[in-house]
Amino acid sequence: MRMWRVSALLALTLAGCAVRLGGPGPESYTVVALVDAAGEAAAVAASLQQAGADLVLLSAPRDSAWFAQVAAQTGLTLSGPGQTGASGLALLSRLEVLGDTALVLSVADSGKLHVMDALYEVDKNRHLDMMLMEIPTGTSAREAVRSLLSYYATDVGGTAAVLLALRSPTTQAADSAAALLRSAFGNVLECDGESDSPPATAGTLRFFYGPQARVACERGRLLSASPPTILGRVVVGRF
Repeated sequence: MRMWRVSALLALTLAGCAVRLGGPGPESYTVVALVDAAGEAAAVAASLQQAGADLVLLSAPRDSAWFAQVAAQTGLTLSGPGQTGASGLALLSRLEVLGDTALVLSVADSGKLHVMDALYEVDKNRHLDMMLMEIPTGTSAREAVRSLLSYYATDVGGTAAVLLALRSPTTQAADSAAALLRSAFGNVLECDGESDSPPATAGTLRFFYGPQARVACERGRLLSASPPTILGRVVVGRF
C-alpha cells in the first residue's frame, strides 16, 4: 500500500511538471472581417456583438469618429483607422495592442496597397499580427501581393501568428490574390468541411490565416455577401 502511494504521488508530480513545461494552452478567438461596412455605428457594433467577435478587421468609407463609436459600443480596443485610401481601415481587439501603423506600400507600375497593421500580445511568449489591406482600382493584384509578401517577410515578426484580410477592387482580382497567397496562408472559408460558401461568394473580400504551424482555423463561414463579411474561429497554438 505504501509503495502504491509513493508511485501515485510521483505520477502526479510528473504530470504537474509536464503541464508547467508545456506552457499556456491554445487560445481561441472569434474573428470577423467586414469591408465596405454601411449603416450607423450602432448597427454595425450590434452585428459584431451578435457574432461574438473578439477580433475585427473593419473597413468603411467613414471618419474616425464613426470607428470610435463602433469600438466603444463593442467594448473592443481600436487601432486606426488608417485613412490613406478611399476607405478607413481599422482593427478592433480584446487583446493588448503592442503597436499599430497605417501605411501605403508602393507597387510596381505606380500602384499602391493601403495597409492597417497591428501587433497584439496573446501572452508574454505569443503574439498575433492583424493586417487589413486594400488594393485600389487600377493596381495589379499580382504586384500588390508581391509587395505584401515583401512587407510580411521584413516587417512582421517571425514568431507571430497572422490574420490577414484583403479587399480587392473586383472579385476577379480577389481570386487572383487568393491564388497567389495560397502557398503562404490558409483561407478562412476553406478551413473546414462545414462551410457552405466557396471563397468566390465573398465578392471582393478574402480572409487568411497563417503560418498554420502557429494558428489554426476551426471553422469559417460567410455572414454576408453585401457588405462582404466573413467569420472565423481561430486557435493560436503554444509555439
